[in-house]
Amino acid sequence: MATAEWHALQDTFYRKHRLYQMQWAGLDLSKFRIAASSFGGPIALQRDDRQLLEAGSAPLLDSSIHVYAASGHSIGTIEYEAGLHMAGFSWNSREELICVQEDGNVRVFSLSGRDPSSFSLGPEARERGIAECCFWDQGLVAMTQDFRFIYVNDIGEPKPRMLADAQLTQPPHCWTVVPPHLTLSRHVEVLVATGATILCVDAAGVQDQLLDQGPYARISVSPNGRLVALCSRQGRVQVVSTDFQRSFSECTSDETSSLLQVAWCGSDAAVLSFADKVQLVGPFGALLTFTQTLPAYLVQELDGVRIFTAEEHWFLSKVSEESKSVFQIGSTAPAALLYDAVDSMHAHSSRADEIVRSIRDEMPQAVDTCIAAAGAEPDVSVQQSLLRAASLGKSFLSVYNGDKLVDMCRSLRVVNNLASYSVGIPATLVQFHSLPLEAWISRMLNRNLHQLALRVCAFMDASADQVYVHWACTKIRASTLDDDALYRVLRERLETLPEGRSIASYVEIAEVANSCGYSRLATRLLLHEPRAANQVPLLISMNQEDAAMDAAVRSGDADLVYFVIFHLFKSQSLSDFFQTLSRTPSAARLFEKYCKEMGAPVLEDYYYQDDAFAKSARLIITENLSESDTSKLVANLKVALKMLNSDKSCALESRAVDMQIRLVQQQGEEYAGLTLNETLAKCLESGNYSRANKLKAEFKIPDKRFYYIKVHALVQRRDWVELARLANARKSPIGYRAFVDECIAALQFQEAAKYIPRCDAEDRASLFMRIGFYHEAAQAAMHTRDIEALRQIHSSATDPTLQHDIAQNIEQLSRS
Repeated sequence: MATAEWHALQDTFYRKHRLYQMQWAGLDLSKFRIAASSFGGPIALQRDDRQLLEAGSAPLLDSSIHVYAASGHSIGTIEYEAGLHMAGFSWNSREELICVQEDGNVRVFSLSGRDPSSFSLGPEARERGIAECCFWDQGLVAMTQDFRFIYVNDIGEPKPRMLADAQLTQPPHCWTVVPPHLTLSRHVEVLVATGATILCVDAAGVQDQLLDQGPYARISVSPNGRLVALCSRQGRVQVVSTDFQRSFSECTSDETSSLLQVAWCGSDAAVLSFADKVQLVGPFGALLTFTQTLPAYLVQELDGVRIFTAEEHWFLSKVSEESKSVFQIGSTAPAALLYDAVDSMHAHSSRADEIVRSIRDEMPQAVDTCIAAAGAEPDVSVQQSLLRAASLGKSFLSVYNGDKLVDMCRSLRVVNNLASYSVGIPATLVQFHSLPLEAWISRMLNRNLHQLALRVCAFMDASADQVYVHWACTKIRASTLDDDALYRVLRERLETLPEGRSIASYVEIAEVANSCGYSRLATRLLLHEPRAANQVPLLISMNQEDAAMDAAVRSGDADLVYFVIFHLFKSQSLSDFFQTLSRTPSAARLFEKYCKEMGAPVLEDYYYQDDAFAKSARLIITENLSESDTSKLVANLKVALKMLNSDKSCALESRAVDMQIRLVQQQGEEYAGLTLNETLAKCLESGNYSRANKLKAEFKIPDKRFYYIKVHALVQRRDWVELARLANARKSPIGYRAFVDECIAALQFQEAAKYIPRCDAEDRASLFMRIGFYHEAAQAAMHTRDIEALRQIHSSATDPTLQHDIAQNIEQLSRS
């Protein structure tokens, strides 16, 4: 019967369900130090070196840590050096074993025991030594031999810090930790039993709770962090709030001298373990006793407590309200009636129809209750009966979402497979839902249960990449094949995944292959990695720089290429670095761009080694553009010219640099930094016409350009005599419009009027209008018979006589 394992405690029922008959044989747990993981995790045993044992008196009395599943079958062994005495050890939620040594060193082992990480608790721990430790999921608190406390909030990023000094002069009776996520301050707190009271110690200070009923032999904090169980040496058990302001229950147990351990069954009942019994202290101080023939070890869970001895493993939990609704004797709840209807239907009794009709209005509630009760029941046959009842009830409902029933069936199937003897992970449905599916897959992979993990992924419609990657890594570590044979084995499996897809990343597999000495295999595996950002760093760590550069260039990610370039620059000689760059033109261009932007002098060495004469010359010229020292500038330009002369394809550039050298020599300090045209203009503006003529002849400046520059300079200089001489010397190669425009721009209208008659006839009228010479403009327009120009002049002129004459001319031209 489903109620056969129920035990009443006032109006509450607790179930003590046997999980396993332990498969380890002949172990006396009293001779071992024990660390058991929550969520149905593994059990670690190490010989207790604080006891004197007769050699050969028991198995496993070496220094190694032996790891077992919750069912008692061996998972593996973690080699631990003899002579390294441990102050304490415990599992975290990732099933990593945290071992704190007496010298302050901490080692973190995976379930396989490979590649442990380590860190130190600091100089204080090393000097004073560690006496005891308390752990929570990802952190720990260690007590030194002089009773100071050191805490680490995160094992992944250890930063040891000291808590406040509690001024203890003798060992505390007991102490425990309130994890930071359960405290109001979000900082770890330590509850220390000393004298007749309890001290609350954190990083900020020490607070005496002013209790007088101690000394306390055991302290335990509930999973939700709201309650604390206090067990005094006189056998008094109290449950108080974490701030010690309220007392919730109190009872008197047996003499606690034989008390071994205190844990919580959920968050509303405390469990005490003695040498020959286990007692449960209920919410109102009532006691429930379970006799044991052997000492029991307690493992606190979210929804109960696991109890194991050398022979058996039990789970003690509160019976859910749904189970009570269905199975409690005399229950008339709709779910209980629906459950009875299934039995009546199997017996071919008409009573089944009567029951269904009687609860038709409450059928949805009955179905939901049966589904929830199935999730709370540990027995598979009872689960099946409840799910059949829910299915029967659902068939009488026209509208009901069956996803809840389907999800419960799927979850229970996974949970029941995990709890099998061969797997040994006795998680409840509450625990299963409290962790993501990936965490449970990881736990299966930690035990190398790849086939089961694949089936769970397929059943729960989850990605199996994690499974395939772990399988490949395990295969590599255990293989004795050569690179090629092992590559074929891996690819045959990884290329035939369901639906033709491939795993998301090969980086982790390649890392393992490289660490195991399969460097060629690692390189070949990385060729299948789709993300270059993951591929390139590993190739570099494997000294495959050329492959890393090729992968970075193929990715099109400039930052990734720069990452490889900077690594090569630091790790290789300059000549080897330049040769590597020369083999990858795109990387070379990025390197040049970076050096130019940052002004790195190494670019000159790169060009020199690569025989890039034109680029070297261009770099020299660019670097000396702002050079004010003429002699130094000429010397550098001559070096650039020599480089350009070495490259036959740079004839034009050579001539340009040669002319620039001659120009710089002609300019001297006076005109340094100016272009040829600017130099010519400065000479003309300063009246140095002979030097300007010399520059024209020296650099073969075209006449048109020379005239434009000279006309502009003479107008700016207001040298009208020289301007007239220039206009009359010979026919201007640029015409005379430029003379007029420059004079008008300088507001010299009288001078402009001198050159307008020498311009083209069709332009004279408009030019005279620009300077306000309307009479001359009218004459020029009449001369060219331009009626439109005459009309513009007529509208712009203010002289009435001129307007009258222009009107007559327009009329005359219109008639003719």
